[in-house]
Formats: sequence, structure tokens, C-alpha cells
Amino acid sequence: MRKSIIISAIIVLFILGTVIGVLLLKNSIKEEENVEISEQDSEEILDECTDEYENMLQNNTLVEETSTESEKISPNCSIVFRRYYKECGHTIEQYSSIPAELVNKTEEDLQQQYEGWTIEEFSKNQIVLYREFDSECGEHYILREKDGKVAVFLKVGDSEEFVEETDIATEFLTETDRVELQNGIEANGRVELNQLIEDYE
Repeated sequence: MRKSIIISAIIVLFILGTVIGVLLLKNSIKEEENVEISEQDSEEILDECTDEYENMLQNNTLVEETSTESEKISPNCSIVFRRYYKECGHTIEQYSSIPAELVNKTEEDLQQQYEGWTIEEFSKNQIVLYREFDSECGEHYILREKDGKVAVFLKVGDSEEFVEETDIATEFLTETDRVELQNGIEANGRVELNQLIEDYE
């Protein structure tokens, strides 16, 4: 009798265990299916967004933002006037800061202000203007020794006009420099002239 009760209890426990196991397995399968369904939904949403985006691209309904403002001249801008003189073949460059009336102006405004000049470079920080002239540059200088100092002369045709005397004493220069000064050292433009004078200081 006892044996039959024990066997019956084991069978009942076995059946209960099987039923519980089956129920747990079903719940686990349902949860996995729910996760897969939610992932599919999110993928579908992404796909719908992607499709809509592609349709917008095809229909050119996307608005591209473009800057309608032209670049403007800043107060710190420098301006270079590059002049080419056909008669002597020299190019003279003059550097200056931007005039106050050109600050915040555009390239078109600049062109109107400097008719006859070509804008070679335009940015908010630097402008280069170019123009050709049929004449000589008028800045053909010659350095010579005068009264024991380095002096500046301006070449006018075949003659020379005295311009200024520097503080550089020729007695402290090398023999080679003194010989070159006797023969005359040519400088085209103020920039080149100033560089030569600095080399002797």
C-alpha cells in the first residue's frame, strides 16, 4: 500500500514537473517572438524613414542651405597695388591698409571703387589689385657714395638726380661694397631700395 502511494506521488510529481516545464517553455518562446516582432517593427520604421528620405531626394524636395552673403572686407585687410610699367618692364608693389570706406564692402563694391584695375586676389584679409601702364615706373634708383655716405639718386632718362643721403658711412663698409657703390647699385622701386639700404646698415 505504501509502495503504491509513493509510486502515485512520484507519477503526480513527474506530471506536474512536465506541465510546469512545458508552460515555462511556452512563455520563453512567446517572449522571444515578442522581441523579434518589436525588432521587425523598428526595422520597418527605419525602412519607412529611409524610403521617405529617398523619395524626397528623388523629388528634389530637400532644401539646401546656401550662403547668399558675399565675402566682405574686414577692417584688418591689407591692400596691394601691383603696377606693371610696359616701358621699363618693372612691376612695383605698394602695400597699404584698407581705407575705412571699403570696410564691409564686397568684391563688386571694390571693383566699382577701382575702375581700370583688375582684382587678382580678393579675401576678407588681403586684396591684390593689378594695372598696366604704358610709361616708365619712375622709381629707378641708384645708390652711390657721396661725401663719405651712402646716397640715393633717381635715374631720369640718362641723368641722375640726388634724392637723399643716408646715415651710413662708407668707411665702415667692405672694400667690395665700396667698389659697388662707386659703380652705382641700381634698385627698382622703393621696396628694393629700402632693402638695399637695410643691407648696408
